[in-house]
Amino acid sequence: MTSQIEELYQQTYGKVKKLIVTKELIPGQLITQERLSHTLNSNDDAISIVLNQLQEESLLVRFSDNGVMVRELSEQEITQMFDCRLALETMTVKLFTLNAPQSKIDDLRNLLVPFESGPKNVYVFHKIDCYFHEFIAKHCGNKILYDLFKTAKILPFMDLVGLVRPLEEIMQEHLNIISAMHHRDDDKAMRAIQFHLENTRKSHL
Repeated sequence: MTSQIEELYQQTYGKVKKLIVTKELIPGQLITQERLSHTLNSNDDAISIVLNQLQEESLLVRFSDNGVMVRELSEQEITQMFDCRLALETMTVKLFTLNAPQSKIDDLRNLLVPFESGPKNVYVFHKIDCYFHEFIAKHCGNKILYDLFKTAKILPFMDLVGLVRPLEEIMQEHLNIISAMHHRDDDKAMRAIQFHLENTRKSHL
């Protein structure tokens, strides 16, 4: 029974997260538990747990006793978060390039193989994009830096802003980062991640 409850929770969590990432739930719009239960045909208890979890992840904010809303980001918040990402991820990429075993670089490259003919599904590629950035931080060889990456809530931020640039463009920038890593060229890898993040920042401002 416990596994069934956990499976229901995970399914509901994934559905609500997708609604946020794809902007089907509009930032600032009131979301009620009853509405989501009806839309997703899901158990009220599962919805309640999921909404609380997404509030803890800073994706949702409490609007009133009646519901929540997707967090709205100001231009200042977007700018400041990209400043943080540039500082953190330039270093995680540098350390990963210098320290990660070749197998981890190969794992990153293999992650993108299914998209070589061109990414088609925005939501699927968004999840790969988030995994790509976290994987580098997680395996950069500096646990404190990875803890900062998590504490800064970069992944929830990526969920909120989503992907608005052509997917092929983002894909190529990822490949350029991996290529520099493969050649253990930390300076080139750092320039590549900076170029990638600056382009992404511009697309949201």
